Amino acid sequence: MNQKLIDFKQKILEEPLSKTEKYWLEQVDFRTNHENELNLFVNSDFVKSSIEKRLYKKIKSVYKDVSGSDDCVFVLDKKLKKENYINTPPVESNREKIIEEKPVDEKVSADVSVFESLLVGVSNNLAIAAAKNVVLDPGKRFNPLFIHGEPGVGKTHLLKTMEQSTSSSYYIDSESFLESYVSGIKNQDIDLFKNKIRSVDILLIDDIQFFLGKKGVSEELFHTINFFLNNEKAVVLVSDQRPQDLLGFPERLVSRILNGLVTDIGKPDKEMFEKMLKIKNEEFEGVLLSKKEIDEILNVEINSFRDISGIVNNLVINKQTGSGNSEYIKNLVFETKKDVVAYLTPDYILDYVSDVYQVDKKLIVSKNRSSNVVSARNLCVSLIRKHTDLSLSQIGLFFGGRSHSTILSCIKKSEASSVLLKEINIFDNKINNLVVS
Repeated sequence: MNQKLIDFKQKILEEPLSKTEKYWLEQVDFRTNHENELNLFVNSDFVKSSIEKRLYKKIKSVYKDVSGSDDCVFVLDKKLKKENYINTPPVESNREKIIEEKPVDEKVSADVSVFESLLVGVSNNLAIAAAKNVVLDPGKRFNPLFIHGEPGVGKTHLLKTMEQSTSSSYYIDSESFLESYVSGIKNQDIDLFKNKIRSVDILLIDDIQFFLGKKGVSEELFHTINFFLNNEKAVVLVSDQRPQDLLGFPERLVSRILNGLVTDIGKPDKEMFEKMLKIKNEEFEGVLLSKKEIDEILNVEINSFRDISGIVNNLVINKQTGSGNSEYIKNLVFETKKDVVAYLTPDYILDYVSDVYQVDKKLIVSKNRSSNVVSARNLCVSLIRKHTDLSLSQIGLFFGGRSHSTILSCIKKSEASSVLLKEINIFDNKINNLVVS
């Protein structure tokens, strides 16, 4: 062993490392070649990815200090035995029992200031508040935390923010989880995968709906959740479906999820859209958009943060290329208006009323006679009659085969109700603001 390698090993051990970082450092066999390059020999992709995430920058920095070179290259050698390479002489350890004997980290303090970069509104404030509670005191409250919502509303971004807020966290998407699990079974090193995801205080798993129908990985997820609950560690799950809609998941897994906190993230509202536009405008010292242009853009219907990002990126590139934004905004508003008008179908209106009354769509078209459902049904019937070409008989068919006279009765009841008339006016104003003049 050359002197530079000895100096490197000694100095890297003097660095301020957490117990988890020391554990992963022990999985690497450091060697040098004749070109003064540091080779990091590992026996698994799991070890490699963990080192890359936690220690690679530090390893390069320390090696550069002792050798003048920061050339550090991973070498995958699956025949490499599981030993403690960094200490000399080797520390006795039984790596065949990784799960039981792995080092346990102390709770790591969190930096919740990273949450300040998030746009907060009615659609996501509960989910963000719960996420902050989890990172500040993992395993104590809201465990497991389950967040669901449509694609593009910021679920993954929230998970990545949680990961950024503390070093004792690990984010993994469903595809990587599944691939790592299958690879671990195939290569007979599943314990290494388990240790990797269980060595942190907070585990963040994205898009778990893709585990549907996959019995083995669903069982592994169940045992992983149990491990985190039993060891006062936090697990956060994200899906585009509610837990109750994850048909095919083991019943006991859904039960574990429902014992924690389930919350949703809705699409960003107008206030969040406006805030984003103003933030970006401030970055350009107020010359990106005029107040009038901001007001015009706010007429655009947005369904996700992806929509907002797409609009903002176009505004920026137009400004940078000197083409200006007036024509882009005009076309954007025009196209959006056309799209929204095209959505004025019975299903669109049913979705709208379901959101307003927080009543399931199936209940609205059912025979249910509870007062809230009846009000939602009467409003829906009236709006469909007013904004579509459907006849009374066709509307009756849409509502489960109701008669012409029943539909007419619903409309009359709406006209006699000041509350429903107000809701009709709200919808009319929403549509009128989007109609192409």
